[in-house]
Amino acid sequence: MKLKIILSGLFVFCTLAPAGFFDNDKPYYDKHPKEAEAKFKECDKAIAHAMIDQDKEKYNEILNDVECKAAKQSYKEHKQKIRQVKYEAEKKRRAEEKAKKDAQYKIDYEEQIELQKKIPYEDFVKINKSCGLSFGRPTAECKVHGELKHMRKEQSVKELMTKYQGDALRAYKKKACDKEGTFGPNCDVSLEAVKRDYEGTVAMLTSDKEAFKKVYNECAKIIMPLRKKMKWEKINETIITFKCSTALEASRRTYDAGAFVKLIK
Repeated sequence: MKLKIILSGLFVFCTLAPAGFFDNDKPYYDKHPKEAEAKFKECDKAIAHAMIDQDKEKYNEILNDVECKAAKQSYKEHKQKIRQVKYEAEKKRRAEEKAKKDAQYKIDYEEQIELQKKIPYEDFVKINKSCGLSFGRPTAECKVHGELKHMRKEQSVKELMTKYQGDALRAYKKKACDKEGTFGPNCDVSLEAVKRDYEGTVAMLTSDKEAFKKVYNECAKIIMPLRKKMKWEKINETIITFKCSTALEASRRTYDAGAFVKLIK
């Protein structure tokens, strides 16, 4: 009786075995990724041979093989997990690297602000030569330079106007521009300073008639005798002086007093 039971069990076992009892399923391959890869490549190679041999039956058999499908799915999921892990690791590395660079950039930026506020204007302007067109974030030095450019020029213009006015400022401008050229830092600043000095003085004279009368008459007293003597060159030299040129412009804009032909009563 026992022998019959054993033999019956062996029969069932042998009957089920060819039907896939020993096939490795997906959970198995999920735990054994190297075997999944080997099986996937084995099935893939067999499909390739079936295609070469034009064996459609064999091709479909392998294509629909349960174990091949399980190995293929498990292998691809495993590869995706590896890619994801690598992606996350690279993402973390880049984030840490960026944070480190940002921290250093902030330190450099603060240092450049302190430096570029203090250095002479001529040295400040020279920084621009190394700050051309840039892609991405500019260097801390160039970023600060761009932010302080207007402020530093404005500061330099005001300092120059405090130091020089009128003809003295004009003389400084001529000297600076002859030495540096139009685009030199001191020439550029002095051109702006002369322009503001002139416009500011004219505005003051046009709004203050008594001040205008005083300056205008001072110039007229010099020019009127020269006109009688026909000293035209000397007259021109006097008219282009700061004091007389601003008085003449104020006269043209507001008072219509003429070109120092007579005194204003």
